[in-house]
Amino acid sequence: MTRAIARLVWGSALVLPLAFLAVAATRRGPGAIPVAAPPLLLWSAIAASFAAIALAHALPPRLGPSRAGREATVLTRLAVAWALCEGAALFPAVAWMVTGDARLLGVFGVDLLAIVTLFPSERRLAALVPGDGPDEPGDRWR
Repeated sequence: MTRAIARLVWGSALVLPLAFLAVAATRRGPGAIPVAAPPLLLWSAIAASFAAIALAHALPPRLGPSRAGREATVLTRLAVAWALCEGAALFPAVAWMVTGDARLLGVFGVDLLAIVTLFPSERRLAALVPGDGPDEPGDRWR
């Protein structure tokens, strides 16, 4: 059950930034808001992406176990990682919407790739189990 829920949440973390990008694409055009400092937004997006991706890999295993149990702990840890990367993906999409700087789409792509790499595979789920790991790695997450 936890694996199915994890895949559903991961899918939404992957799809929502793409949906937001589609909305941002409709905002581009003659009525777009001019911004005086596109390089500042680009470098801010790069810094935010770097920090969020690093935290998405380093922080979840360090989160304490949930009182709700091992499966809840794993799902929480996964959700934290996905949320960090999803938030990072939305920033360059908004900055692109405002500035039109296509380099921000590259930053968006890196953030989206970070979400893809956080797919809830058997290995990733087992790595996030508190303690020594699952007793039955092949069966616990079905």
